[in-house]
Amino acid sequence: MKKNLIFIGFILAIVQGLPWLSAAEFSDGRMKLVLHENTGRFSLYYLTDIKKERYQSLFVDKDPRTSFLSILVNDKSYRLGDSTAFRIKVQNENSKPAIIFQASTIEVVQEFEFIRTGGATLSNGVKMNIRVTNKGEKAIPIGIRFVLDTSLGENAQNHFYTDLQQIPAELALTSKDRDTYWISKNDSLGLMGSINIAGTSQPDLIHFANWKRFNDASWQITSSNGRNFNLLPYSIGDSAVAYYYDPVLIPRGSVRNVAILLTLASDKGFETVGKSIEGDISQLLGTARGTSTEELSFRTDLIMIGDVVNKIDSILAAQQAVSEEELAALETILSKLQEKYTSR
Repeated sequence: MKKNLIFIGFILAIVQGLPWLSAAEFSDGRMKLVLHENTGRFSLYYLTDIKKERYQSLFVDKDPRTSFLSILVNDKSYRLGDSTAFRIKVQNENSKPAIIFQASTIEVVQEFEFIRTGGATLSNGVKMNIRVTNKGEKAIPIGIRFVLDTSLGENAQNHFYTDLQQIPAELALTSKDRDTYWISKNDSLGLMGSINIAGTSQPDLIHFANWKRFNDASWQITSSNGRNFNLLPYSIGDSAVAYYYDPVLIPRGSVRNVAILLTLASDKGFETVGKSIEGDISQLLGTARGTSTEELSFRTDLIMIGDVVNKIDSILAAQQAVSEEELAALETILSKLQEKYTSR
């Protein structure tokens, strides 16, 4: 028995050290996206203090596997990242990081694009595009489920709220409901997700419920509006949100697309949504933060300095007030470069 305990402890130590070894980080503006290739999951962080480079997670990140993407094929569910039927790889084409799940007849691409909402001058969220391609010889019905293990609102009476209502307990919304977004927040930070926003895909069902109920189910769980967020004896006050897109017949060679927005919370919701622009402060800040001293080539540095100068020129030419956020970002970019070359 003692040997077994020692062995179990040894295995646990290895597992705790391994999970996120194969992770790729992408930064843009105030956002940091981490793609975990070995598990097929992602983590998302918001830069709460630009000068101190202090990030906070927007949902559970201690074990990224608690949030997951699943597909339903011919009434059989596959949890991507866990299913051995799919190979996993990470790519970054055209500044759009993605996790790709490949099987013999199906390919699923979970692609991310940095965006900014409202009057934000720096990127403050991502647009997640899910593309399912039928590479088989015949049409197949495919459904999509995305479960997000939220955390920010779990100490509040209302774990979530939408633009129309507060959510203190389990709630299922269908495509007939008029809610357009949901928010999970604490006193200092909030995450906002799309429900029915232009440029996104309204789910057939969006369900706020106990996380373990979602985790234990192969697909959809029976909704019980008004039920608390507990599943006794161990899962207490542990809430999550699940997006469900009902199965649709996908012809051979065709693609099904689904888009979801995940951004910093705003009481104005998704008032406006814009892409991160090539060469703007968001991307310059991401380059300065995301590349180590060894990786930055002299040529890359010169290009970035030129971009910073051009950005400053455009600000001066516009003769408009510069936000504290923009100033902090520019200071961080320049301090990173100065730190690199004064240390040589």
